[in-house]
Amino acid sequence: MAGTGGGKEGPGLLCRNVKVSGRRTSLRMEPYIWDSLKEICERERLSLNEICSRIDERRGEANLTASIRVFIVSYFRTAIGNRGFSEDGPSPLLRKAMDDAVPMD
Repeated sequence: MAGTGGGKEGPGLLCRNVKVSGRRTSLRMEPYIWDSLKEICERERLSLNEICSRIDERRGEANLTASIRVFIVSYFRTAIGNRGFSEDGPSPLLRKAMDDAVPMD
C-alpha cells in the first residue's frame, strides 16, 4: 500500500492491490473513499475483493475506480432515503457530509 503524498499516485491518493474477478489489480482512491468502501464491506459482510468483483461485473465500459465511487454514493444515498433532509436550509446530514468530505482549514 502506498502512502499519501504528492508522489506518482497524486496528492492524497492511496494505492491498494485488490483481486477483481480473479485478477490482481491496483486501485488509486482517496482515503475517505477507501474508508467508505471498507464500511460497506463490513455492513454487507463481504470482502473488499468480493465487492470490487461485483462492481466490475456490472460496470460495462466504465472505469473501475469511477464505478466504485458511484457505487459508494449510490449505496449511501439508498441507505439514507429521505431521512435527514430539511426544506428549511442545510440539514445536519449535509453539514456533516460537508465537514467530513471538505473540511474547512
